[in-house]
Amino acid sequence: MAHSSTKKKVRGHALVLLAATLGLVGPLMLSEAQRKPRPPQYPMTLFADAQPDDYLDDAMCAGCHAEIAADFGRSYHAAHGKDPKLPPERRGCQSCHGPGKKHVENLADLPKAREAVVRYTAIKPAQSSAVCMRCHGGTMHTAQWQRTEHARAGLGCVSCHTVHHGPGSALPAETKARADSISTALAPASVPTASPVRHLKAEEASLCGACHRREAGEFRRNFHHPVPEGRMICSDCHEVHPTKATPRKKTAIKSACVRCHAEMAGPFRYEHEPVAGWTGDGCVECHRPHGSHNPGLLNSFSRGLCAQCHTDMTTTHYPGQTCWNSGCHEAIHGSNRDRTLLTR
Repeated sequence: MAHSSTKKKVRGHALVLLAATLGLVGPLMLSEAQRKPRPPQYPMTLFADAQPDDYLDDAMCAGCHAEIAADFGRSYHAAHGKDPKLPPERRGCQSCHGPGKKHVENLADLPKAREAVVRYTAIKPAQSSAVCMRCHGGTMHTAQWQRTEHARAGLGCVSCHTVHHGPGSALPAETKARADSISTALAPASVPTASPVRHLKAEEASLCGACHRREAGEFRRNFHHPVPEGRMICSDCHEVHPTKATPRKKTAIKSACVRCHAEMAGPFRYEHEPVAGWTGDGCVECHRPHGSHNPGLLNSFSRGLCAQCHTDMTTTHYPGQTCWNSGCHEAIHGSNRDRTLLTR
């Protein structure tokens, strides 16, 4: 009798657990079933509503856009868009601008003709980026792009990239002049600057400097990384946008610095905490990465730099020059021999 009673209790507990599980999972399954896909928004509706015969031959586009059509063969998109094995919505002009049939049929009514194709200079950045992601979805997820600072600032793919080289595919003249004056002002005539990349609207430093005015101005200081001289570009240190290969990757500042400054990487037996990345902002605790008035891109010079953290030493230590070149703490990035970083 006791054995039978125990079996009944176990069976009862199992039923309660099953009911609880169904109570949690059931609503989730129901909500999934009820969830409807979001209908496409303009200009994605141009592709969604198109029929195969809505896509015309590129020669039709060249009849009006002769200059752009002639240059398209030299663009980076041409290598992908001219593959005859691709479906019509992935080939040529219409892979980016949408099916051309309604555009051609409404040429007499200019507003309708313009609405019938994707005009990247006339739509919002988020809309233009959605069209780009039709093909470039292999680079990153749409959600990844939407979480970037560039997307939050109201920029889109065509804010920096060109579809092809033609009207509207370069920076506005006044913006370009302002940006170029920073990227090239410090470049000696004997040092060639980086050549523009074909898919960018301008040379990279100029392009970034057009928006990032404060950082661009820092490169005019006496000590700076050689971006104005053309020996570095912004993306050597900065990830412009994420990729599927780095979905959750958050790179520490130090890892970008030690790609060039390997001798500072460590590990050391006795670490300097900011350098090791255990506390603070890593390298930028002491250095200004774009430019500084102080040697070594330091935030400040003399013992004032160390006093930012070591406030207890300001009344007892009076080095003749700086804490690290007055014969004391020479191993400021870390030491394998001395706990107080006196020697390397």
